[in-house]
Amino acid sequence: MVFEEHSEKWDDLTISHTSKAIVLVHEFIVQLLKNLCPDEQLREQVWEMLLVDRLRGAYERAMDHARFLLAVERSGRPTTFNHYFNSTLQQKRSGRITKELEGLPITTDCDATTEFYYVADIKKHFVPKDNAEQVCTDIVDTLASYYKVARKRFVDTICQQAINHYLLDRADSPLKILCADLVMSLSAKQLDMIAGEDASSRALRAVLTRQRDSLRAAKKVLRE
Repeated sequence: MVFEEHSEKWDDLTISHTSKAIVLVHEFIVQLLKNLCPDEQLREQVWEMLLVDRLRGAYERAMDHARFLLAVERSGRPTTFNHYFNSTLQQKRSGRITKELEGLPITTDCDATTEFYYVADIKKHFVPKDNAEQVCTDIVDTLASYYKVARKRFVDTICQQAINHYLLDRADSPLKILCADLVMSLSAKQLDMIAGEDASSRALRAVLTRQRDSLRAAKKVLRE
């Protein structure tokens, strides 16, 4: 509960970051399609019939996975096997002790080469904490140490899974939707709907074909 409150900003940051990545990928695909397919009508057919629904699904999968990672990291039991957690925790505890020692008088030996504290001064300086104070101090140190480890882990996980895997590398990622396998799976009817002539072009072709046949027939009659 404490960690969930401490990481409450992660939701907005994660959704914003993933959304920006989706926008970049989407703009790249749009621009790439314009360069590869200058014919506007054909490009619109490819977009509407092959890409738009598949892209929407890919973007939703990436966003859903980002939300899943958020739920695991923020709502689950705080857990780590990273040795940096214990190292950071010990540093925080020793840092607090060092800071408290700064208020004590420092004594030097006769040669002024060694500095030391008297044990009696240390005992007088450190006032024993009650249970509540000690628990609060331990919670603060533990939370800060875990937060540092969890934050680094979460940033890497979002980058590796939600961004790289779902948006770039996965077989059905946005960058791999329009591939040879998809084109080969299309029926003749689908190909005709995408790349075939429109009704006006077919009508004009039919008229021109009839005119050509009529001219050929007339030419044949004249030769006879």
